[in-house]
Amino acid sequence: MIPQPRRTAATEGGGVPAGDGEVRRFVELSVPLTGFGAYDLYGTGMGALYLETARTQVGREQFAGFLDCWQDVLARGEGPSALSVVHREIARAVVYLWYTGFWPALAPAAHAELRRSEANKEVAASAESYPEGLVWRTFDGHPAGAKPPGFATWACEQDPLPSPERIVGQLKASRGSDPITPAPVYDPAAYGAGQVDDGVPLYLLSGPRVSRAVAPSEVSAADVQPPESLQAGE
Repeated sequence: MIPQPRRTAATEGGGVPAGDGEVRRFVELSVPLTGFGAYDLYGTGMGALYLETARTQVGREQFAGFLDCWQDVLARGEGPSALSVVHREIARAVVYLWYTGFWPALAPAAHAELRRSEANKEVAASAESYPEGLVWRTFDGHPAGAKPPGFATWACEQDPLPSPERIVGQLKASRGSDPITPAPVYDPAAYGAGQVDDGVPLYLLSGPRVSRAVAPSEVSAADVQPPESLQAGE
């Protein structure tokens, strides 16, 4: 029997497979967003799939516009704070995708402005993307139920975590002579986390809420009135 090619978001659904040049650009622009070098991003084998996943969720033209704006921002030596609110939300989703293998639900206002027919919910890029998430590499862990450690690895001492100087050196090596812009301090309001203009309660907005000092599991259900601290966005 002749093996059939694996169907992915890059080959099914009528989408045009991403070319090598497009994937290379996407990976290079993802380096400053993820904090990982191009070598690590290519090593996941998910570049083409993640690019097509983002295009499916955001729209080909909209995502191309985001990449163009992000490239211009980097050329000026600036960071994500120079992007528009919608583009910052797309950038957050791209980082989430690389780290977890899932495309997250966007902030309702951003999803509405993109005018997409795709449901605004978290979706897996593929079955293979979960074990390839960058999050496991940040603490030398392994994805539960998908990629267990080898026999007797528990008896081996782990390598020490890399120093900040080493991480900066790796990023410089992956980006050539381009300057590395330090990541700005996270501002929840920049993602609309502190806005209620669209009528969506703060505690129901999607995306990370770094300003919230409670675990996600402790957040009230939609039909339960949340604590005053969550309503105030504190």
